This record gives sequence, structure tokens and C-alpha cells, in this order.
Amino acid sequence: MGLNLQCGSRGHDTRGRNQSQVVVGGEQDKWWACGRGSGMAWTRSWRRWQRWACLGAAVVVSAWLLLAAPCALLACPPRDPAEAAAAATHQPHRDRDAALLVCSTLSFTTTDHQQRQTQGSPQLDKDSPYNVLYEWLPASRSFGANESVSYTTHTTPEMISHVGELATRWSGPLSVAVFVPYTDFCLAAARVAYLRACGPVEVREQVSWHFFWPRDSPPAADWHLIVDEKTCDCNAEETTASIRTFRTLEVLPYPVNVARNIARTAASTWYVLPSDVELYPSEGLAQQFLTMISRITEGLEVRAASVSPRVYVVPVFEVASTVPATKEELLQQYHRHDAVYFHRHVCAHCQRFPAIAEWITQPGTPGTIKTFSVVKREFPYHRWEPIYICTKQEPLYDERLSWEGLQDKMTQMHELCLQEYNLVILDRAFLVHAPGIKRRSKSKTKDETWREPFVIKNSKIYDQIMEEMQKKYGHSEKCRRH
Repeated sequence: MGLNLQCGSRGHDTRGRNQSQVVVGGEQDKWWACGRGSGMAWTRSWRRWQRWACLGAAVVVSAWLLLAAPCALLACPPRDPAEAAAAATHQPHRDRDAALLVCSTLSFTTTDHQQRQTQGSPQLDKDSPYNVLYEWLPASRSFGANESVSYTTHTTPEMISHVGELATRWSGPLSVAVFVPYTDFCLAAARVAYLRACGPVEVREQVSWHFFWPRDSPPAADWHLIVDEKTCDCNAEETTASIRTFRTLEVLPYPVNVARNIARTAASTWYVLPSDVELYPSEGLAQQFLTMISRITEGLEVRAASVSPRVYVVPVFEVASTVPATKEELLQQYHRHDAVYFHRHVCAHCQRFPAIAEWITQPGTPGTIKTFSVVKREFPYHRWEPIYICTKQEPLYDERLSWEGLQDKMTQMHELCLQEYNLVILDRAFLVHAPGIKRRSKSKTKDETWREPFVIKNSKIYDQIMEEMQKKYGHSEKCRRH
């Protein structure tokens, strides 16, 4: 082979070798005699160690020659950025470096709101551990208070793409709160800019973005600035998707109720639909709802008009593949078992609403949202977590609870019960989760172990909130604790 290993100085030419050299086993002509000098006697163990050392050196050098050297000689091109980012996800420090690189390479520009200041969160205000920047990037179109219904939602950088789908399915304004600790600000800023520049036109026209972050993890870039959307290349793939977020790497809890409250508070309309970013609305929901409100005002929707206070429940479903636009399409899928009510297989009580069996058998009047029924959130539906249209005057979500710890909406629903709210279930209005029917994992113990510290913390806070509400409203037999 002719390799010149530098473990001593071994050559193939044996001329001039000292024939008096002491060799055990007659190995003087074998290559593994590497390093043995003339006239030296070696013990068996020392020779064995030396032999393996030389073998190891041979393997390393051979691997370099076979792999690294050809690439260097042929000037192998660097990996595609997306491929490199994907490989980086296996090592946290690479994700951090990649995110910081995004911060340093983004082209930022000034805005008309250069002098704006951050605020505390809606419920905790100045005592909040979070800073809120409302209208970091407002929609280009404005809506009057009674002109439409605001879809208020929240997200982290990973889920921002869903906002594009929402915007095409919602005719009114969307108010979106985004959690952006440290480098997540840059990831979110890049993805928002890409979506506005390259996504549906409705994103730019209808979506207002609000950013918030922990006070001890402020943005890694100047939060007064926005990304220059003119620099976005819509022909290129979005390259930040594979970078894990700072929140994920640092195992930060997601303050879901802070996000919900921010998005709702920032809405420009009287009526709002606080929902999740992966829940897509039925066709024409906003305008058909306002038409129903007009009928209530005129006394034509007697069941809804006769009760107060009230909120308007929008039933939620999940589907196998295709998101339906109308109730007719939804019912077809439901009867084929391609659709179920939301969380049917993972949390049966969470979204199963009263009289669902009747709701799924009555098609209603096409193009018209009406009152289906009026109920209370009382036993046996005391664990029900409906999503509903309301005003901005309803109780806020408790900001001390995290998403990871579960039960994050339970306290707000309990308060609605204590205040004797009526839940008006709407017919023909519905929400559908992004395709894919969820099922309980067979390895639940393994999957949920990471949640345990958060669940324990939420449970303690939940008990504390229940005690506070009992002191405020008194005991209620109808409004049971979960």
C-alpha cells in the first residue's frame, strides 16, 4: 500500500537492518513491527500494546484519506442551508448559533411606531413577568368596532405558518400574540415577514401581530424594528423552520393565558373569537354571526335574546384529511367516521357539548347561523372547555397557568359558571383542527413525563385560584370543581 505511518519510521526496504536484532516469534518482516528499533528487546505485553496503537493510527489515517481528502481535493460544495440547519437540531449550541446568525443577518428597518413602549400583561399588569409590545406590526386594513368579529389567537415561531391559512378562511381582522423570548424574536420576525411578503394577501391586510417575552429574556435584536419585507425572496424556501426555538432549548413554559389575553385585549372589534392557531373556521362564520346578532337585537332569536349574560359556543371538530367549509361537508365526513368532535380520543369531556347527537343530524339552513340550544356549564358538563364568541368584557384567562401544566382554561370557565353565564350553542358555525385525528398514545407515561413538574405547579395554582373564587363568589353546588 505504501503508507508512511509516522509511528516511528517504518519502511519496506530492509537493507541495512541489524541482523542481531532480538525478535520473538520471527516478526521482523511484518508490518506491525512498527516502532521497534535496532537491538531492542520487547516484552510480549509491550509489543501487543504497540501493535494495537499502530493499527489505530492506520485506521485514522486511512479514513481521512478515503473521506476527507477527496472532498478537499474536489472542493466539495457546502451543504444546502436547510440541510445544515436540520443537522444542527441535534446539538443545542448549534441551534443557538443558528438563531443568533438569523438575528445578525436580518435586514431590519424602522416603523411608524418607533417611540412605542412595552406594557405589562392584561391581567397581571405591572406585576407581570412579561413585557408586551402591542401592534408590533399592524394590519394594513382597519375595522370598525361593529364591522366584523376578531379572530384572536396566539402562537410561537414554529406555528406562524398557520396564520396564513386562517387569514384566507376568516373575513374579519385577526389579532395574533406571539411569544418571542431572546432569539425567538428573530425567528418570529423572519417568518412573519416571509408570510406577509410571500403568503396570502389577507395576511398583510387583516393580521395584526403583538409580541411578548419574559422580562429576563428580552429580544436578541432591537424590538423597535421590523424586517424589511423587500428583502424576502419568495422563490426561496423558508430556511429557519428547522431551527429549534430558544423556548424549546431552555424548556421555558408557554404562558398560554397571557397570550390569549393579549390577543383579545388588542382586538379592534366588540365581538371576538378567542381560539387556537390550528383551528380553522367554517365558511362565512364572522358575517353570518353578526347577522344573527341583528336578529337577536330585533327579537327574532328568542332563546338567545331571553338570557343574559351569554357567550356563543362554536363547536370544534377534527378531521382525517380534508377541512370542510360547510356543515353539509362536515356531516358527510362525520358519518363516514372521517370526522369526530375535537379531542374525542384523548379528552372525551373537553369538547363534547350537550346534545351533540342532535347537532350532527340536523343540517340547519345553509348560509344562516342560528341558536341551536342554550345551556349552562354545570354538572355533568363541568369539565367542558368550549370555545366561544364573546365581547372583551368577559373574564380574562388566569395568567399564572401555563400550557404545559394543563387545565389552563378551567378556571375561566368556572368563573363563567359562578357568574351564571348562559352558553348559546350555535348551529352551522364550527371550527376544525388542522387535519389529523388525535389519539391517545400507547406510550403515554413516556410521552408525558416531561410535563410532570408543570402539572404539579399548575395544580397548586389551580387550587389557589379556586379558593380565591370561592371567597369572591361564595360556594356553588352547581359549579363543581374539576
